[in-house]
Amino acid sequence: MSSIVNADALTLNAREADTVSKVIFERVFNQSDLSEYHDVETGVDMKTQIAFAGRIGLLGKASAGCAPNEAAGLTFTEKFWDPAVEDFRLKHCQGDMPKLLKLFKSAKKMNPDFYDVVGSPEFGVVIAAVEDGMKENIHRKIWFNDLTAATTANGGSFKVGTDLGYWNTFNGLFKQIFTEVPTTAPNYVAISANTGNSYVNQALAADAALTILGSMYAAADSRLLQDPNAFFLVTRSIADNYRATLRNKNLGAGFLEVVEGGRTKLTFEGKEVKTRYDWDMYIQGYQNNGTKYNLPHRAVFTTKSNIPVGTLSEEDLQKLDVFYDKTLKTNIIDGVYTLDAKHLEKYMTVAAY
Repeated sequence: MSSIVNADALTLNAREADTVSKVIFERVFNQSDLSEYHDVETGVDMKTQIAFAGRIGLLGKASAGCAPNEAAGLTFTEKFWDPAVEDFRLKHCQGDMPKLLKLFKSAKKMNPDFYDVVGSPEFGVVIAAVEDGMKENIHRKIWFNDLTAATTANGGSFKVGTDLGYWNTFNGLFKQIFTEVPTTAPNYVAISANTGNSYVNQALAADAALTILGSMYAAADSRLLQDPNAFFLVTRSIADNYRATLRNKNLGAGFLEVVEGGRTKLTFEGKEVKTRYDWDMYIQGYQNNGTKYNLPHRAVFTTKSNIPVGTLSEEDLQKLDVFYDKTLKTNIIDGVYTLDAKHLEKYMTVAAY
């Protein structure tokens, strides 16, 4: 039976760990709440219309006679929420791994105490680790999912051997943005380092991020610039490059690196620059052909309301169903949720890639 716990690499001795709370869990790359980057629309359980009304054009000409001058009205367009239903199951059978018994608990008796660890503090630590991993995976799907995902061997961008079933349930934001803000669009900014033919040749030159962010700001629609909630989302590669520039140049009040609540905050022209460390991790780990990365440097200038996430219930994205199956003598962690992401208005985005 596959299990949430694989202890094959553990060496047992007289002083082995005796509780899960003493185990050092590898940290996830992103366990931020979705609300840090996105508006979250709940109650989305099926194909649902999103309607857009265009801006009213010019109004008012000199009157001539009794009939008023006619003006153009509103033009409506639409997109659709189409959430995917996803699930996963993790199992833990105490009987399959007796050498891990100390990590979970000392059973009072074989039947039923030996097998059932649901509700124990030890298994609670494992559940917390799964919850963090679930958050990280939701962020991954929102940005990197692609209905037509393919490996580099088949003309796609994913590393050969990638299980595409984890990536192809709906179109994520990168797929949508690359389609709606193509390289010919006025709100697209080219990052020349992305075209390098090797990992080394894809490195950003000194001060490149300052140029990228400046070009994005210049390409932004005035309505985006005026929005007080506009922010930049950038790969770590761009954030680090920009941070190095700030430390070497005196750029003034709108270009800052400050620490708020123990967390570094970058700004460009007064707009926050949020570092997406998880983007770099997924690009390097999964969008990699062995010689170079697929667009390793990326930045998006937009607002939370322009890249919303849709789900039936936000609680589904955070909570797990944990239970003990007496028949199988197995502790089970289930997750199931609906999920979609939408890039709404092109003029409220500048994309650099």
